[in-house]
Amino acid sequence: MTTRATTPAAGDTPVGRVPGPDGDRRAHLDLTGAGWTLTSPWRRPLRGAWAQAGGLVDGLSRLDHVHALSVEAEPSGPAPDAGTTAALADFVTRAVARGTFVVGDLPAVVARRVHAVVPGAAHGRPGDLAFDVAAVRQRRQVLAPLVHHELTPTISVLLATRRPQLLGAITAMIRAQTLPPHEVVVAVHGGDPDALPVPDLGDIGVTVVAAPGDRSLGHALQLAADAADGQLLTKMDDDDHYGPDHLLDLAIARHVSGAPVVGKSSTVVHVESLDTTVRRVIGTPESAVHRVAGGTILVGADELRDLGGWADVPRAVDSALMRAATAAGAMIYRPHDIGYVYVRHAGDGHTWSADAGHFLANAREQWLGLLRHPDFGT
Repeated sequence: MTTRATTPAAGDTPVGRVPGPDGDRRAHLDLTGAGWTLTSPWRRPLRGAWAQAGGLVDGLSRLDHVHALSVEAEPSGPAPDAGTTAALADFVTRAVARGTFVVGDLPAVVARRVHAVVPGAAHGRPGDLAFDVAAVRQRRQVLAPLVHHELTPTISVLLATRRPQLLGAITAMIRAQTLPPHEVVVAVHGGDPDALPVPDLGDIGVTVVAAPGDRSLGHALQLAADAADGQLLTKMDDDDHYGPDHLLDLAIARHVSGAPVVGKSSTVVHVESLDTTVRRVIGTPESAVHRVAGGTILVGADELRDLGGWADVPRAVDSALMRAATAAGAMIYRPHDIGYVYVRHAGDGHTWSADAGHFLANAREQWLGLLRHPDFGT
């Protein structure tokens, strides 16, 4: 017999409901033979008997300011009847969809109906990589069905490159995506596109366009956008690192926020000159922001046209698009920073002027060499 997984209700989104790393606020759900008790900071406990298990949903709003919900079940309860099981699974699923990291002892019959892994405990604190990765994984598992269907808008990856030798690595990351793009459009920025080996992307379509080397990066990106036929366009950089759920994360972020422009932050950085990876924890996840990392921008094709397209400028082309979005009153949304490593090269080739010390001074965690982590594709 197949157990049906519960699904989030309309309005169950993490937008504005995931606190920043400014503390470690926890709520608790205690399950006994007699009933349940939900406690959260600054609120009186909410209690009910199992006959009123459906009343748990009244406590969902109490979780909007906490980082995690810890569930503790006594061996004597709850009685796993169908109504209790459905009510608990519904509550947990909706809590996760709204951005709360759920951990602890779920009764097995309930856990089977929750479309996410509920670990026994949280490792670390909010803002620590281990905690944040586990929370994002759980939230992604619950929200992924919202975009994993035939009505999901098609995605075209725009890849402008002057370094064909890097295409092997980036195409491998694209091929590994759990939400595959419809196509990849490679703009060869200078050089002969006919001499470019066609990337092996399996069933993913590939289009190669020539972009004159004496024209700007913005011009190359616009040529790629003009050649794309996806409903959504996302920019990827050939020298950064992307985890297998990167495109899925962006699609979920657009779906739950309704923002025309979404992307991740450049807070996980491999500083080449020091051969060190740092993670800076800045801002609040799942919220509107002024800018996102250029190598992660996802925007609707129609919305890109409305914003004037990619600016014909040699540098800061990403910033130009975000300025246009802000001027038009369009939301820019950032879900989190999991699954993207920004590579900071030695030298002065970056628009963003900051030395290596800047990244070290603001780091919460750091690792020698390139961070090795499956969620980041490294």
